[in-house]
Amino acid sequence: MLSKIQSQQFKEDNHPVRLSKTNKKIVNRKNKPRIFLINETLGLQLSKRVNASVLNYSGEYEETSDGTLKRLKEVLRSSKAVQKVVIECQRCDNITDQGVKCLSDGLQRLSSLQSISLNFQECMNITDEGVKNISNSLQRLRSLQSISLDFASCDKITDKGLQSLSESLQRITFLQSIHLNFDYCKNITDQGVKSISDRLQRLSSIGLSFHKCKRITDQSLESLSESLQRLSSLQFISLNLRECKRITDQGLESLSESLQRLSSLQSISFDFTDCREITDEGVKSIGESLQELSSLKSISLEFEACRKITDQSVETISDGLQRLSSLQSISLNFTVCNKITDQGVNRLSKSLQELSSLQSMSLNFRWCEEITDQGLKSVSNSIQRLSSLHSVNLNFSPCKKITNQGIKSFGESLQSLENLQSISLCLGAGRASSSTLEESHS
Repeated sequence: MLSKIQSQQFKEDNHPVRLSKTNKKIVNRKNKPRIFLINETLGLQLSKRVNASVLNYSGEYEETSDGTLKRLKEVLRSSKAVQKVVIECQRCDNITDQGVKCLSDGLQRLSSLQSISLNFQECMNITDEGVKNISNSLQRLRSLQSISLDFASCDKITDKGLQSLSESLQRITFLQSIHLNFDYCKNITDQGVKSISDRLQRLSSIGLSFHKCKRITDQSLESLSESLQRLSSLQFISLNLRECKRITDQGLESLSESLQRLSSLQSISFDFTDCREITDEGVKSIGESLQELSSLKSISLEFEACRKITDQSVETISDGLQRLSSLQSISLNFTVCNKITDQGVNRLSKSLQELSSLQSMSLNFRWCEEITDQGLKSVSNSIQRLSSLHSVNLNFSPCKKITNQGIKSFGESLQSLENLQSISLCLGAGRASSSTLEESHS
């Protein structure tokens, strides 16, 4: 059966519209978006056309099946005014390619559709055929501007599925944003990534996630880099290659070459966690590319468990930060990079304190056991100079050379910082929670 949508809130043009748990259209008298909720009886009792701009369905495990998607198809056929579709079907083992085809048949009739988000995470029976069916429907939606597809852990999907998807992308004229998640799809290779990369064009936002796709190598980054150079209007990029252990410095260098040409970039998020072949040379190329991205407002870099990197990596990232006067948010993760010492942290702190627009800071040096009170003090000094900072998240645990006195001094240094709204610390061999800091703050 179709499960009930929980109460939630949508916003469009800064006008909130609250949804009830009933099967009703909510019509806003001031041209706010109309929302259609799907409950258990909708698929059986639909008798008239749906006149809404947003359609949202959320399935629940074994309750959602091919039959559910077949009934949802009938809803979509009567929803020609819909501009946004959000469908969540995580961990629904009863969904197969047949159900996905029914859904696709309904989607392709939505001539006004501008945004689509489909989540089939851990639907283990979806194959390349299912991806092909979705792709066929997408290419008919000529008004589409935003696509988000999540097939994480659908491990029957191969390069063939990505090839089908790539062929549809080139036919969507107004597409601006694409986010694809193929985490844990073990049969995806460089060829699949290349087929997607080759079709990227005219985009302002890209998100690609291939966590633990172990057959992916530097060739994927090279293919992506060639495409990125054509995207002069790109503002946001997110790339997750976590645990893709065949990624090396060569791949990062290719990526960096393309980044330097993207002067419109405002946000980057790269996750290279446990890519163990990455060294200081690879991180250096990323650091150097940052110097050319003066429009950046947000940076997130994950190098957790890249054990070959040293203080030199932190220093080159730090040098790249110095020119980013518009930066508002930074998140750096060097967990288990145990060759990093106070030297790297000191250089980073000096760069951070020059970022006058910074509002949010997250630094993770967990298990970097050579860092001492001196490194923590340098971070404290940078925080005190950042008057716009309102959120701090620091993890230096279990850095055993950080003492209780160092932690106490850090807490005392925060007492004069009136703008800080959120503080989370994990220091030394234990944890200094936000509540602990509030006590020293008062």
